[in-house]
Amino acid sequence: MQARINTLISEISKNMYEREQIIALSLLAGVAGVNTFLYGLPGTAKSLISRRIASAFEVHDYFEYLMNRFSTPEEIFGPVSIKALKEDQYIRKTEHYLPRADFAFLDEIWKASPAILNTLLTLVNERSFKNGELIQKVPLNVLMSASNEIPEPNQGLDALYDRFILRLEVSPIAEVQNFHALLQAQPTQVTVQVEPSLKIKKSELADWREQIHQVELPIAILKIFDALKARLAHNFEDHVVYVSDRRWQRVAYLVKTCAFLNDRDQVILSDLLILKHCLWNQAEDIEFVTQQIDEILAEQGLNDGLSLEQLIDDKDMLEQKVLNHFYYTDDVYECYLIQGKDYLRAVTNLDRHYKDKLLYLELDKMDSKKDFFALDETGEEVRGIVCNFNGSRVCTLKGGYYGLEEVVTPYIKHTKGSPRTELSAQDKYDLLHEVQTLKARFAQEAQTLSARYLEQKESFKSVFVAESEIEKLHHAIQQQQARYQLQRQDCDRLEQLCRS
Repeated sequence: MQARINTLISEISKNMYEREQIIALSLLAGVAGVNTFLYGLPGTAKSLISRRIASAFEVHDYFEYLMNRFSTPEEIFGPVSIKALKEDQYIRKTEHYLPRADFAFLDEIWKASPAILNTLLTLVNERSFKNGELIQKVPLNVLMSASNEIPEPNQGLDALYDRFILRLEVSPIAEVQNFHALLQAQPTQVTVQVEPSLKIKKSELADWREQIHQVELPIAILKIFDALKARLAHNFEDHVVYVSDRRWQRVAYLVKTCAFLNDRDQVILSDLLILKHCLWNQAEDIEFVTQQIDEILAEQGLNDGLSLEQLIDDKDMLEQKVLNHFYYTDDVYECYLIQGKDYLRAVTNLDRHYKDKLLYLELDKMDSKKDFFALDETGEEVRGIVCNFNGSRVCTLKGGYYGLEEVVTPYIKHTKGSPRTELSAQDKYDLLHEVQTLKARFAQEAQTLSARYLEQKESFKSVFVAESEIEKLHHAIQQQQARYQLQRQDCDRLEQLCRS
């Protein structure tokens, strides 16, 4: 299946510069039976893309029409039968018109009149056409539309626009070599001859659409859908993108189709990249939706059931616990018990009368802003000097014979960050065990992630997803693997510390 589809896309993309991805996605939508909207400036080959897509299918009746504000329902749905009118019946002759088409392309769709668009909504939604008193079944298998504009919200077109699930932006050719090739090329063929063995037949298309329903959406994939739905509906930047329940359902079917045409019975991570072409409404949504999908795939990716962020929090807490055990977490001052209170020792050289004078500063006054008197070696207050810590760890001295000022620092026995001199062997053993247990959890989760990646990475490649998007996905998963490796290295460092 995958080889056939890839070959088919190559055939119908010949000489379509920078349109291969758009053609691939349009073919995907055609197989899934979801409607495609091509958005781009005039002259960007939107009509040609539709005709190339039609070449890939077995088509009995192809209908194409360029809408304008003067278009009439007769031009789309067929003229009224004069013979039937004579018999007092209002019936259209629908042969060779949209109600009889199995492949249709409606160009500049939003320029049509309300009468056409209202009828078109029922036809697209129910695949039926009310022809007089008869309800005529419409055999439409593939519907594509195009326009150089997007319908504004609340203009009465929301319901119809919501039926177009795949929304592709068609830009002018950007690469210089492709532009030069275009300038020198002959006019591109409207249709191409596709080998009968490659062409998708009506019978197998119907079978495929039934089989696609059996493709599985794993729990991990469903969780990503949940996250994306929540992110688009309740974004912290107040950029809300409305996606109806109907569109979510059709989008999920399109994703399943991507897996099916890649010979898989379940959806994998890379299939979700096509959501970038399904969930935007207005042009300003395109970049925003792309960013949200990239972020969620990077955050959740293959991580279902893994708890890296929680493990990192646990490691940070354990690291602090280890450091608190082996190192002083704050300056430790040399304290002296005088008259039932703790005092700190400092030496002043406020003036020549107090040169190398030993002072004892009350510990409780540290971090306060109250004036106090220090004690001398005999335990008497030194009233000639007013002391104040000023809410800090250093003390300001004022006074003396000359009214001078000096800042002194109490004697520090152990500076912050220096190794502790007395360690409990039992505590070291317990910490070592905690570090080893956490390290094993990091290793186990890293192994699970690597096994998932090894299992899926070769399947990431898809003709429906640009290679640059696949590379970005690979990079996000590899970054996650690197984070696990970095955390394990941190555990090695802590383990070595506990063994020292």
